Amino acid sequence: MKTRSQALNDLLEYNQPIDWITTALKKFPWDSDTIYAVLTRTHIITVLQRYLDATLCEHRVETWANAVEGRDDIAWEQGYEELLQETIHQLANPLLTLSLTQNAAKKIMNVLMSDARM
Repeated sequence: MKTRSQALNDLLEYNQPIDWITTALKKFPWDSDTIYAVLTRTHIITVLQRYLDATLCEHRVETWANAVEGRDDIAWEQGYEELLQETIHQLANPLLTLSLTQNAAKKIMNVLMSDARM
C-alpha cells in the first residue's frame, strides 16, 4: 500500500494511470493540516509537454488538474503560488476559462518557463 506522500507524488508526476492514482488517494482523507507534496512549475510543464507530444489528451490533462486542484495536502512552489493555482484552475476548468489547445499549452509553458529561477 502506498503512503499518502507516494500517492501524491505519483499524482504530481502523473507517472501512473490517473484512475489508479485517484483510487489510491481515496484511501486518505481529503482535508489535511500536513503538506505531503509540492506542485512545481516543472510538474505542469511536463504534463503539458506530454499533451503536445500527444501522449495525453485534453480530457486527461483536465482530469489530472482536477485531481490536484483544491487539495490541502499539496503545497505550491514557493514564489509561484498564485501563478500555479491560476494555471491549475485554468486546466481543471476549460469550460469556465480557456480550452486547452496546442497554442494554449505552449503559451502556458512559456509563462511557466519565463522565470530564471526555474
